[in-house]
Amino acid sequence: MNKALKNRIINSIELLPYGHDLYLHMARKRLGITYRGVYDSFHEAQQQAISQLANEYDVINQNKGEHLEQELPVLDKRVLDIDYPLLFWLSRLMQPSQRLLELGGSIGQGFYSFENFFSYPDRLQWVIAELPAAVEAGRKIASQKDETRLAFIDSNDMGEEDAADIFMTAGTLQYMDTTIAETVSQLQRLPKHVLVHNLPSHPTEDFWTLQYLEVCEVPYHISSQANLVSNMEKAGYRLVDRWKNPRRIEIPYHLEKTVEHYHGFYFTVNDPK
Repeated sequence: MNKALKNRIINSIELLPYGHDLYLHMARKRLGITYRGVYDSFHEAQQQAISQLANEYDVINQNKGEHLEQELPVLDKRVLDIDYPLLFWLSRLMQPSQRLLELGGSIGQGFYSFENFFSYPDRLQWVIAELPAAVEAGRKIASQKDETRLAFIDSNDMGEEDAADIFMTAGTLQYMDTTIAETVSQLQRLPKHVLVHNLPSHPTEDFWTLQYLEVCEVPYHISSQANLVSNMEKAGYRLVDRWKNPRRIEIPYHLEKTVEHYHGFYFTVNDPK
């Protein structure tokens, strides 16, 4: 189809009532990452996922594990502009002999990439809690690299892990049916520092949608910023810093749920009185 004609058709569609929503829905496969529906819970969203596709994120990790030869050359080059606030705080918080627990982290991209920007302290222990396919692939790569500072555990076993000094999660909480406050409260003890990065959040609304990723359609949580901070304060933390990066989420037929930014937060545990 002629490009000019195609653009005229798209512009005409968007002039219709709900036209932009219709375009987002029709072009979802071509647009790559798209969103559908608004739901009250993880399980309600999961029940509405496309039945022909996987409804769990671990299929993405399985694909990585099956193509490790493609992952290895870029494993230590996965830092984006939006990651600099996280790098800033990590470089200042890490101390010798500390234990860092990362929820998510896939096959270790953060561990391998961030060391290009600052030196890790001596005797650092970096533990990644992930889904089974990522754990398997991550352990294989760490073994190949003879990397003893990095370990992988199943995310279901985090509550049994030794206490951590720093807890970090980036781009992961939105796929989980637990909040950050619930997650840290289930650990052996409260980590002194908690870093949450690349989290989609709305100023006041808290809801679930479905994220389409070509090979899967999975529940996706949009957190309320107000609730997140309030719940962490109730769990014994105070907010030290927050940051944001522009990344828009539009859900067809739910304009009021539009997300303008992804956010990051740094919390530290309140000193005992």
